[in-house]
Amino acid sequence: MASKAHLSFLLLAVVAASLAGPSAGIFHIVGAGKGWRIAPNQTYYADWARTRDIHVGDKLMFLYRSGVYDIVQVPTKELFDACSMDNVTMRYQLGPTIIKLDTPGPRYYFCGVGEHCEGGQKVAVNVSGDPAATPTPTATATAAPEAPAAAALPPASSTAQAEAEQASSTAQAEAAQASSTAQAEAAQASSTAQAEAAQPSS
Repeated sequence: MASKAHLSFLLLAVVAASLAGPSAGIFHIVGAGKGWRIAPNQTYYADWARTRDIHVGDKLMFLYRSGVYDIVQVPTKELFDACSMDNVTMRYQLGPTIIKLDTPGPRYYFCGVGEHCEGGQKVAVNVSGDPAATPTPTATATAAPEAPAAAALPPASSTAQAEAEQASSTAQAEAAQASSTAQAEAAQASSTAQAEAAQPSS
């Protein structure tokens, strides 16, 4: 059975992911609420990856039970598709694992235990070259159409201020939504990991 130290570390990592600010990059919990485990179907992790917009500076968090699962990184799609360990770039065996994405391009990961990869425990993500950034308001000078005095446009400074306030409000709402989603996924993944920890190792 998993040790208390393992569960404590898992919960600490979950909290860190849910509380991380925008400057630290976005945490993506691989598999969302299910974490990193034997896939319920062949496309589960591919379906998860399609819902994510991943940028340089973001982090992948793999929540899994050490000794039951691991993470193998390979450099090519061919090796990934074949679940081949002929040219392993990295192998991680102590969960949870956080992988920072420092460069753009595709990344390929799968579980190297047993036939977990063949069963669908594999994920490929594409990292965008531009870091995720909070939108900044910009004021653009445009020619105002002629209008009656009663319907005159507000001063340019007032318009720019309104645009800035709207952009700030939108950015705050997006950040709050992302934080809420990460916390919900982290809580679900933590619950799944604790349930697995209560079961004897296979």
